[in-house]
Amino acid sequence: MCPSWSSWIFEVKIALLRHGPTSWNAQGRIQGHTDIPLSDEGLAKMQALRLPEEFAGARLYCSTLNRARQTVQALGLADPTLDARLMEQNWGQWEGLTNAEIRARDGEDCFDRAGRAHEFRPFGGESTAELMARVQAFLTDIAREPRDTVAVAHFGVLRAAYTLATGWAMDTIMPADLDVAQILVLTLDSAGRPSLHELNRAFSRTA
Repeated sequence: MCPSWSSWIFEVKIALLRHGPTSWNAQGRIQGHTDIPLSDEGLAKMQALRLPEEFAGARLYCSTLNRARQTVQALGLADPTLDARLMEQNWGQWEGLTNAEIRARDGEDCFDRAGRAHEFRPFGGESTAELMARVQAFLTDIAREPRDTVAVAHFGVLRAAYTLATGWAMDTIMPADLDVAQILVLTLDSAGRPSLHELNRAFSRTA
């Protein structure tokens, strides 16, 4: 008797990439759920890039925020499935501000008071643990079908996915070896548990 489909063990690759630069990125302003578009420079940068050939024909998912959707179009991709679980972390009252402006308004210890590691919660926003839970829920759903996937998302989502895959303790602002300007490639088992497949996979270029 042949084994059922549900008993087969398979792996899925998922390529996670960050949206292109915005004017708020250039100014050092926290974006979070604020729907900032790509800057002209950011749009031109992403138009010069293409996904590696190995991901041709992969399923395509995208954050619902405009800067991610513009990135999909700039990369020459089409018809993404929009998924709110790929949105950036909600930074609440701190969105639109720079780190210096936040400290001037809320005190030099405001980031410490917001918590550490998974418990970190921007005032009025979403905790890192909540972000990681929705990213894991997305990965679990993706792993239900054995087909490689591309997801256009945000800094916080890549950081969360890296943490889920590696067990990083989140004791620094960002892992030194994770370049969010490149592509983070994970492998998912059939239960959606991620492992690191490739760090900093380079984009192809149009010319």
